Order: sequence, then C-alpha cells, then structure tokens
Amino acid sequence: MTVKMIVTDMDGTFLNDQHSYNHHLFKKVLRQMQKYDVKFVLASGSSFPRLAREFKGFEEQLDFISQNGSVIHEGTHLADYTPIDPQDINYILHEVTKAFPAEHISELIVAGIDTAYVDQSMSPASLAETKIFYENVTVVNDLTKVTQLFPNEHFIKIAICFAPEVSPTQFKRILDGILPDNLLMEVSGFNTELIGQAGATKANALIKLLDRDGINPEHVVTFGDNENDLGMLTMTRQSYAMKNAAPLIQMQAANITDFDNNHDGVLKQINQLLKEMR
Repeated sequence: MTVKMIVTDMDGTFLNDQHSYNHHLFKKVLRQMQKYDVKFVLASGSSFPRLAREFKGFEEQLDFISQNGSVIHEGTHLADYTPIDPQDINYILHEVTKAFPAEHISELIVAGIDTAYVDQSMSPASLAETKIFYENVTVVNDLTKVTQLFPNEHFIKIAICFAPEVSPTQFKRILDGILPDNLLMEVSGFNTELIGQAGATKANALIKLLDRDGINPEHVVTFGDNENDLGMLTMTRQSYAMKNAAPLIQMQAANITDFDNNHDGVLKQINQLLKEMR
C-alpha cells in the first residue's frame, strides 16, 4: 500500500473532546511521516489561526484546509480562498435572524480569512466557545451590518450554532428554503451548520492540494467523523470514519478506526499504516 498524503478532520476526529491531542505521539508519528515523505494535512471547519495555535512549532511542516474548505494554507502561506459575495452575506443574515427566534441560535458567526465577527448580544459562554474555534474574534454592535463595517474583509463562511432544543430536522428544513443555489450548507458537529460557496468544500480543497503535488487520490488516507467530511472520505479508497462517528458516516467510509477520538484514534491508525509501509 502506497501512502503519499494523510488528511484528517480536527474536532471529533484528530482532537479529543477537550480539544487537545497526544503531543508526544504526534511528534513521533510526524517524524515517521516525514521519513516516508508523506504529507500531512489538517482539514477543519474552524479557522486557520486556531489550527496554527494547535500546531505551534510545526506550522511550516503542514498544510491546512480551514473554514470547511474555503481557505488553504501551505504552512503559514495563504495559498487560496473562496469568498462569499457581501450581498449573499447580507441576505443570509437577514433571513436567518427573521426565521429563527434569538433564543434558538447560540452562536451566529461571520468568518473572514483570519477573523470571525459576532454580535454584541452573544452570551459570554457562547463567545468563549466561539474563541476556541476561531481564535481571533471581533464583537460588533450589529452583525447584520458587518459587510458595511468591514468593507475590505474577505468573508468566507457563516456558521450557525443552534441551541440544543432545536432539532436538526427543523433548522435544516428552514435553511434549505433560504439558501440560494450558489451556497452550500454542511453540518460540522455541535449542532452547527456551515454556509459557504457551493464549491468551497474540504473535498475540493483537497483536490487542489493533490493537483499541486501530482498525487492520485488512491494514495491518500482520510479521516473524519461528520457530514462535512463525507466528500473527502468518499473520494479516497483509504478512508477512515472514526469509531465515535455516527453510523451514517461509518457506512460511507472504507474503514473504521480501532480507537475513538478520545484514545488517539487517528494517530494510532497512522502509526499502524506507516508500519505496514516499512
């Protein structure tokens, strides 16, 4: 079996439920990947600054797909991004705030490449949660006017985190009726929907990296646990759904990890794959 690139989702996959990972094992596994010239890509729905923090000291050795595929970094170099038209941002914010009572939305976030914007009405608890995933957060007086307040920003994603009592069936039905054809909605976990350009997915971002390096998808290993990982899981024959992933995700991946995200499932699986390459 030939492996030239390994791509992993972050939350619920590479990271444990405390948003951390086994640093000692990671350093060991990364050295082995580099020995065999295997590229390592982190693919997440959250922001690049957050990913850079998680892998501080290793940034230049990795590739990053952030904002659910809307942003690509080669090390710390911004390689590509896919913005949303400001008119679409304004439309979605208007329709969402009209369709849902304020208490049904715990987090409403408009993300740029490096900065996320939230409304001043966001609760302190929700703001603290947002900072885990977006690192750089700016609070504004009125989020519906964010494109006017920051006319030079490149907005690339809208994230909507619904309160636990709101059923996914309910908010998906409503959002489906709101979204224009050029935008795509994907679940990223935590009762959160990510909205971006239809082509700005993890799978399409991965294709750009494969084209860059001349790598065939059959030589790529992917790991994921949620709906927004399905594109890259189904495009690679060596795909792994996490042991903790929902049955629907596990059914569509080629393999299931032996361990879940709280027991170093990704790193242990990579370690085993590298042993098989010797």
